[in-house]
Amino acid sequence: MGVKVLVVEDEVSINDILSSALRVEGYEVRSAFSSTEAKAFLSCFKPNLAMLDINLPDEDGFELCKFINANYSIPVIMLTARNDIVDKILGLELGADDYITKPFHIKEVLTRVKVAVRRVEKYSSSHEGNILLLNRFIKINTESRVVLKDDEEVRLKPKEYDLLEFLAKNRNRVFSREELLDKVWDMEYDGELRTVDVHIRRLRSKLDNDETNSIIETVFGVGYVMR
Repeated sequence: MGVKVLVVEDEVSINDILSSALRVEGYEVRSAFSSTEAKAFLSCFKPNLAMLDINLPDEDGFELCKFINANYSIPVIMLTARNDIVDKILGLELGADDYITKPFHIKEVLTRVKVAVRRVEKYSSSHEGNILLLNRFIKINTESRVVLKDDEEVRLKPKEYDLLEFLAKNRNRVFSREELLDKVWDMEYDGELRTVDVHIRRLRSKLDNDETNSIIETVFGVGYVMR
């Protein structure tokens, strides 16, 4: 079964361009023109990836992104006509995995989707069974991509998991933000370096324990390391 993509864009012409291009690439696509319609598709279509416009008629894309992040573990790519760094940071804080500013080239969109889809395919594929112990509270099953804290599963978004596993497999090595974007995001990411900071902060909020130091250490002026 192919990868399912939900396109949420109220401008019919843009929605048609995106949906048609994705179908040509082999994706199964559903088009939504409002947040309400998108939520219905999330329930019945069960997409592997969502592409959201910020300016929707009934609810802005930020609120829809927040809803998806709270209820589903799928990548979210946000589309906006605005090029404001505050908007980008807010989208990332709410759980977006990527951010594309209009006007865009369709080849750029397809490339970003392919990068996100690789996460989906990796998530569903099987690996050699392996357990990584981060400390006495946290362990990672790299076969099932399940993270347990105090034996309770912690739900991570695909890129949050990828970043966590990468650092866990490269302990004691300090990585700059640029290196992490290259290694974890699988491309020369032209977004803000703040993307890494946002994902690190989300991992800390989900996994850190009051009894221990943070699982990810900040090396000021350099980047991040997992000891």
